[in-house]
Amino acid sequence: MSSRISTSGRITILLGRQQAETGERMSPRKLAEKASVPKDFVYRLDAGTARHVDLEALARLCLTLNCDLQDILVWEREHDQSI
Repeated sequence: MSSRISTSGRITILLGRQQAETGERMSPRKLAEKASVPKDFVYRLDAGTARHVDLEALARLCLTLNCDLQDILVWEREHDQSI
């Protein structure tokens, strides 16, 4: 059994949650602008392809989305399918 950190789809979920709570619709591009982070960073996080994460940029995303770090970075346990 191995484990990994995943971010896949988390930004989309958090943007949807924020829209439900505030009524404000925000695109990933607008989120990047409001959080002062590169838009490519937001897109890579949401796609689950980010390999190196700027912790200050991640903190700004959390502040903008009013979320916790574990809402973006999810620890996934991968079960061995060969057993």
